Amino acid sequence: MNISAVLNKLIAEKVFKRTPSGRPLSEYAVEVIEATLEDQSNYEQEAIKCLNCNFIGSSLLVPEGCVSCGGKDLTTKITKLEVL
Repeated sequence: MNISAVLNKLIAEKVFKRTPSGRPLSEYAVEVIEATLEDQSNYEQEAIKCLNCNFIGSSLLVPEGCVSCGGKDLTTKITKLEVL
């Protein structure tokens, strides 16, 4: 799923400073979300989800693991139900 399909989740993460599962985001994770939202030219890139804390962000800005919890278990397989 690309970034444009998960925009509502990204905005919610930024506003509430929490992952979709309710875990608090690190300050760096909030900055990554803000950068993702600002860079509209990359909205067609893959979104990535941490299987540990459920953080959703841009695959371009999460190269070495989750920026919120540090987990290494990431996936690009995000279902439509997860972004509603």
